[in-house]
Amino acid sequence: MALSLAGGGTAAAEPEPPAVASGARGPQVRRTLDESLLEVSATVPGFGGLYHDEQGRLVIRLMRDFEGPAAQRAIAAVFGPEMLPAAGVVYAPARFSFASLKALQERVTPDVLSHVGVVMTDVDEKGNRVVVGVENPEVRQRILKRLEALGVPQDMVEVVEMSPLLPTSTVQAGWRPITGGLQIETPGKYCTLGFPALRGTTLGFVTNSHCTQTQGGVENTQAYQPTMATSNLAGTELVDPLYSSGGSCPAGRICRRSDSAFFRADTTINPLIAATPGAFNLSVSSWLSVPSKTLSLAQGQTVFKTGRTSGTTSGTIQWACATINSGGTPHTYYCNYIATNSTQNGQGGDSGSPVYFLSGSNAILAGLMWGAGSNPWNFAFSPLAAVQDELGIIPYCQGNTGC
Repeated sequence: MALSLAGGGTAAAEPEPPAVASGARGPQVRRTLDESLLEVSATVPGFGGLYHDEQGRLVIRLMRDFEGPAAQRAIAAVFGPEMLPAAGVVYAPARFSFASLKALQERVTPDVLSHVGVVMTDVDEKGNRVVVGVENPEVRQRILKRLEALGVPQDMVEVVEMSPLLPTSTVQAGWRPITGGLQIETPGKYCTLGFPALRGTTLGFVTNSHCTQTQGGVENTQAYQPTMATSNLAGTELVDPLYSSGGSCPAGRICRRSDSAFFRADTTINPLIAATPGAFNLSVSSWLSVPSKTLSLAQGQTVFKTGRTSGTTSGTIQWACATINSGGTPHTYYCNYIATNSTQNGQGGDSGSPVYFLSGSNAILAGLMWGAGSNPWNFAFSPLAAVQDELGIIPYCQGNTGC
């Protein structure tokens, strides 16, 4: 987002980061949320999924009540004990196991996402069913008939209407060192700098692949902060994996796990994220430190994003580890997330916004926003684990180290 100080001007200079230490560890490929939930299912066959309720409790869906203690042990073993919150754990009944729902989603996704007007598929842990998101009632009727032809049990799937999630891009002001949440410009578009990152010993930053000159593939796109001028060069595209087709990718589309690209930093950069007082107030109210990251996300959690157009806003994760079509493009993303709110929280130019949990003055990195929709207002983002794995990076965190 274009972040301006109240009254204009430029930011007070932050201290420059020291040289990056050699020998930074590369990332390891991590399980997606659904892969982790399947591992829990392998231990507890009646496990139906999990989500967080409004009180912050972890809700575990079970087909059989007596499996509760075993489910808690399996969740702690797979996700780590921090997945069991201090607010407590409660149980809710499940008609279907997570494993059976995931198998159904994987079976129908290549077919239904190849239809124009289909937005996403997801295993809805909260609703204990597979959900197909479509743009309008006409598409809904068409997909219902298609699911019937595929022999899908009606009680295992729900078709819901939602707006298409469109890539975002548009305008605003200049800072050095650069940080997450600030406006950048690449040829022909405005976007948002996601977060500083390390690739081996190369210091740089992450933003969306669709913010480069060619989405997927490296053509050395240059990014400027805040606008295009030789003196404003912020970074040069270094890594942007190609999209692929075939296999589980829907017919006529090309797929990746994240909409992300890594840029080598060509100016000073700090492990911070700019924050604003709220939606569409673009004055920088604070600089959030980035002490750590999270690779575990679930329905019901509240995430924040800072974008150059709409500022700092939040949403509740409604769809977790969904397979999502990017509206108006041939691109599809595996295991991405959609967060919703009752008010507008994403607009053109917010592409590349860092997505994070807010903890006091700290931002716990969680992902990278790439699209937004309305009715209800929502934004789509790629989880951090997918961004790390595809780009071979780790976030550049407080203490000038990788995390």
